[in-house]
Amino acid sequence: MDKPAIFIVEDESIVASDIKETLLSLGYAVTGIAKSGETAVEEIQKTRPDLVLMDIHLAGKMDGVEAAGKIHVLCDIPVIYLTAYADKPLLDRAKVTEPYGYVLKPYDERELHSVIEMALYKHQIEREIRKRDDILFAVSSAVEWLLRVTRSDIHDKGQVRDFNPSDFRDILEPIGLALKASSIGIFQVTAGSGDAVSFHMKYEWTGAGVLPNLYKAELREATFSSAGILRWQDLLHKGEVITVSARTCADPEKKFFALLGCESGVILPVFIRDTLWGFIGFFNNTDQERSNDEIEALRITTNLLGAAMGYR
Repeated sequence: MDKPAIFIVEDESIVASDIKETLLSLGYAVTGIAKSGETAVEEIQKTRPDLVLMDIHLAGKMDGVEAAGKIHVLCDIPVIYLTAYADKPLLDRAKVTEPYGYVLKPYDERELHSVIEMALYKHQIEREIRKRDDILFAVSSAVEWLLRVTRSDIHDKGQVRDFNPSDFRDILEPIGLALKASSIGIFQVTAGSGDAVSFHMKYEWTGAGVLPNLYKAELREATFSSAGILRWQDLLHKGEVITVSARTCADPEKKFFALLGCESGVILPVFIRDTLWGFIGFFNNTDQERSNDEIEALRITTNLLGAAMGYR
């Protein structure tokens, strides 16, 4: 795991150097030191550290509070204030920037370490919650559209509706963007038994610069066995979530990932009226792990899409 990267904003060179040595001894990386608020905002936008230690009192036109406010808006990077003293009006200004903590000078090494760890943990949790909420908001919009269409469309009540692929791309796009996925593929399981169970890609969304797979001949009609993903067949019927990385998966599965042009994915079964209809894959062109919150959001996503597609 990479060391958390911290940027120091301190206008006293000796103090800044001491803080840097302390951070290095605690196992952090230091991405830079700035003496002014103006320089700090500029450099932090370039280096994108995990956290900023900000002296409230800085020489120059922009003090630490104003710099922290800009960093909060522009970068969404947690800031911890360092201060020897602060009057109430200054603290009231500082609160508006939503800092992740305060450390008084001269600082205690253990206290500094604790505040940094709590700030990093809190920011990580908040970021995961925001991502989950973004995904669920996108899903709610998609399901609303699906239900509106299904209610107004006359069809055989015993059949699952077919949707226009371009319409379904529009439905999947906000989900893909919220998830920061490279592509989303929906596959329908069609027929067969044992090693001959087949599937085909029915709907797809691809992000910017990602080539589509929807009309590839290999995905028009494939079996789990021929695609190298035979072990998925039983897992999907059991309702399990499959998280896979092309780097660590079994050799047969690498074939499927190579076909899709991706490096990792989360695959979930789509059940319609308690029957396995198919599966949906959320893919990335990098080796990316998904948090438990994200996977739970994807499970909810899949269940809602399945319910909306099978609505009658």
